Amino acid sequence: MLLCSFTVEAETVINEIRYEGNKVTRASVFNREIYIHPGDKFNEALIEKSRQAIMDLGLYKSVHYYMEENYTQGNAGKEIYKVNIVFIVKEKYYNLVLPRLKVEDDEVFYGLQYKGDNLFGLKHSARILALDLGSTNGVNENRYSFNYFYPNVNDSFYNLDFALQTENKVDESEGIIDRQDDSYRVGVTRWLNERGRSRGWFTGGAVTYQTRVNDDLIVNENSESIDAIILGAEVGYRNLNDFEYNRGGKSYGYKLDWSGDSIGSEAQFTRHQFYYLSYYRFENRPSTNVNVQMKFGHSNDKILGEYAFSLGSSNDLRGYEKSRFKGNTLFVTNIEYMFPHYKYPLLRYVAFVDAGSTYDQLNDVFHEPVNVGAGLGLRWKIKSLVKIDLRMDVGYGFTDEDYKFSFGTRHTF
Repeated sequence: MLLCSFTVEAETVINEIRYEGNKVTRASVFNREIYIHPGDKFNEALIEKSRQAIMDLGLYKSVHYYMEENYTQGNAGKEIYKVNIVFIVKEKYYNLVLPRLKVEDDEVFYGLQYKGDNLFGLKHSARILALDLGSTNGVNENRYSFNYFYPNVNDSFYNLDFALQTENKVDESEGIIDRQDDSYRVGVTRWLNERGRSRGWFTGGAVTYQTRVNDDLIVNENSESIDAIILGAEVGYRNLNDFEYNRGGKSYGYKLDWSGDSIGSEAQFTRHQFYYLSYYRFENRPSTNVNVQMKFGHSNDKILGEYAFSLGSSNDLRGYEKSRFKGNTLFVTNIEYMFPHYKYPLLRYVAFVDAGSTYDQLNDVFHEPVNVGAGLGLRWKIKSLVKIDLRMDVGYGFTDEDYKFSFGTRHTF
């Protein structure tokens, strides 16, 4: 943080707020997030809170500020000091085409992804993904998706998001089924704070149209399809902080998905999901974290012929095969202890414990054991790129008494 060396009196007021280094970002994005305005009395705590709010957008390598003494003027016999607050940002790279690589034990998924962040200088984001999932029983498996997020529509409290995805995979759990899934989603969320800042309480809803075609590769003439219209709702709280080397803050909420024949859907289910995320930083070691995730979910029926939840991946139960556990009820918790290399804080070491399971029915939660995994990993934060955090984990699943290796380009949670 850069400060000028002049005395700040009780009558000091903010004359002007400026931004430097923002070659892409528009000033309106900053103005919505900060907690100060021209004409306000000087408050260093609110200035620092505003600096952190800009950093929390996740679009900058660093954010600092300095102050300029503007001028003084008499006011009823008193002198009023007027100062300018100047925020300096170092922007990340916003448009990238990246190779996509995901390794889970002996499975390697690869492809290309376009990442567009801060589009139009208004924090819009777009993702286009083409992923090769390999081949099973002579069937090429793949996934293609497009996502677009439009925050603060026309400088309002509302956000829009759009998502399209098509995926082709072979399911060998019951025979050999070539499964084609297509989904289309439109969602709206609203921030409940006074200015539409990207933090605090929010609520939202979504409509998803999903279709599934199952081709039986053993009995070629046996094919079925099912369509679903899903109405979603969510209420939650989000206040996450982005620091130079790690994260902080909390996020939690409740999601509801409902589908029924009264809206023309062939699927009938109600799914509930509760989630909690927290990133604890230590005051005397601010680059060290304890990260916690908890999820609980329940559905009264399967969704498009499949269980509503699955566990076993690089994002939940590390140390187990992908989708090792399936059911209509879910419980999982993850705890990570993360600390930096003493010379290179962008490189961090991780020790983790995962615990959870899926169940056929809700009351099974109290009678069946929980599956536990534990392991070690490495993280490398890429400061110049938005939401890129290379990770490598080795997990041991105690239930299966086996090790699994995973590699990814995002946070575990």
